Amino acid sequence: MNPLNLFKSRPLRMAAAALVLSCGTLRAGGTFVTALAEKPYTLDPAGINDLYSMAVMFNIYEPLVAFEGKLHCSGFVPALSTEVPSKTNGLISADGRTYIFPVRKGVKFHDGSELTAEDAAYSLIRLMITDRFDGPSFLFLKPLLGVNSTRDSEGKIAVDFLDFTKAVQARDGKLIITLKEPYPPFLSLLASTPFVTSKAWAAAQGEWDATEAEWKKFNNRSHKSSHLMHNADGTGPFKLGGFDAETGRVTLVRNDNYWRKNADLERLIFMQVESEASRQSMLEAGDVDYAELERSGIASLAGAKTVTTLDDLPNYSLYFMAFSFNLDISSNQFAGSGMLDGKGIPPYFFSDADVRKGFAFALDYGKYLTMALRSKGARLTTPVLRPEAPAQAPFDFDLKKAEEHLKKAFGGKLWETGFVLTAACTDSFGDGQTALNILAEGLREINPKFVIRTQRMSLGGLKSSMKLHRIPLFAGTFAPDYPDYYDFAFNMLHSEGLMPQYMGYKNPQADKACEESLYKEGAAREKAFAELDRIYAQDAPYIMLPAPVKFKAFRKGLSGMDAENGLFTLYNFVDYYKVAKL
Repeated sequence: MNPLNLFKSRPLRMAAAALVLSCGTLRAGGTFVTALAEKPYTLDPAGINDLYSMAVMFNIYEPLVAFEGKLHCSGFVPALSTEVPSKTNGLISADGRTYIFPVRKGVKFHDGSELTAEDAAYSLIRLMITDRFDGPSFLFLKPLLGVNSTRDSEGKIAVDFLDFTKAVQARDGKLIITLKEPYPPFLSLLASTPFVTSKAWAAAQGEWDATEAEWKKFNNRSHKSSHLMHNADGTGPFKLGGFDAETGRVTLVRNDNYWRKNADLERLIFMQVESEASRQSMLEAGDVDYAELERSGIASLAGAKTVTTLDDLPNYSLYFMAFSFNLDISSNQFAGSGMLDGKGIPPYFFSDADVRKGFAFALDYGKYLTMALRSKGARLTTPVLRPEAPAQAPFDFDLKKAEEHLKKAFGGKLWETGFVLTAACTDSFGDGQTALNILAEGLREINPKFVIRTQRMSLGGLKSSMKLHRIPLFAGTFAPDYPDYYDFAFNMLHSEGLMPQYMGYKNPQADKACEESLYKEGAAREKAFAELDRIYAQDAPYIMLPAPVKFKAFRKGLSGMDAENGLFTLYNFVDYYKVAKL
């Protein structure tokens, strides 16, 4: 069983801790400063696939429907759509394939133009045709077109423009979406993905002009080519005030023409502060209102008079080490000599299952739980988190089993020659470096010829290197795109999912089980997930790390900073619209 019990059921019901703040008189306005470990990658809804960009974007753009009330519970409420589609109100067809969204009138974009159904249709098609390697397009391509990519295995366009226009239409003030076949989590996907921008504004900035003749020019282009990388025109409660691409500092200002009640805060500032110690000291000194911190630093906050912590929050993320199955060794410092000669590793090093399993048994999970997570976390037994997940992990700390597997690897040659490799993690995942160091200790204890060095990198740098298959072993995290177990399965185990593409991992049986899990319900769905559990134990493409219990640390004197009022979304972001300063 998954100890975090992330998603209770389908629809989802979740609980969260609440914090009661002292009473006081609300003071309207003010600036809220957030210190992040990484800088936002892009503000383009068609290119975003990192938490830091999403933390900013969710204040600028809005979804068609939103999750009701607290966190992700059982229902939805209207947002840019005036109604939540259902079969009862006739906005979902009898066959479950067509969804109709009456687009809200009177809503203004930040440039002053009025939202229309055509804008919503344009934005959704634009998101799909962009289809960058590691972008979010696949989220909608699958339910609408039945494919995970607009391109085939050779990189050639494999869809027709007519496919998009049949699936997405604007008619009589309504956005009409027709799915390839019924897709049970579709409303959850929409509630998790704000993407609507102004068609006229985007085209005027050199973006896609909504014509068939031009769409292929925008397919799989670099995110740096998008005008929306550092510019935005949404309908949300805050609008872009400035984006410093060099420092990553983003300023948002209140949208005083918002269609709902205006936000209390006047300005939001997001700034990158790479050092965890600096973020913490800035929070304690009152220089920032909220700081991104890891569990290892929470103990020192206990005596801080100006800081409040909200602990025991639910965690929706995976934590893991991932192996590269087809490493590019050319001039690659991470691979050393590029050979199995005791001075490096060959490109196929982690293609040997005994190497991967040997590594998995060499990690002292208990030590990591104590050192990094201060004993406040839980083992993850599978990449497919759900209540029915296996109670026992297939790999535990066992140096004898690790030695057995590593002695078999490469016909015994690995044990004789040893290896040297450099593993990586992001600057924002310091606990990942701790895990890599603990793994290095375990392997060194087995055989002194086994050497792992570690390196921290920026998020952008690590992603670029992983895309080129330059990193043999990396520690990372994955937060689901929307609250459904399939998103874990696809992104972690399907050959076209995000992580397997970075890793070069392919297993046709895993692909088949992922596909089966999407459209099936109940016992049949769980059977497909159980098959993925078996494949994970067999293939060991990851070392699953214990997941920390989430917490938030912020300055005292704030109202709205509580989970009961919907403060924290799927990614534990702050809902700044509901925050005010006392």
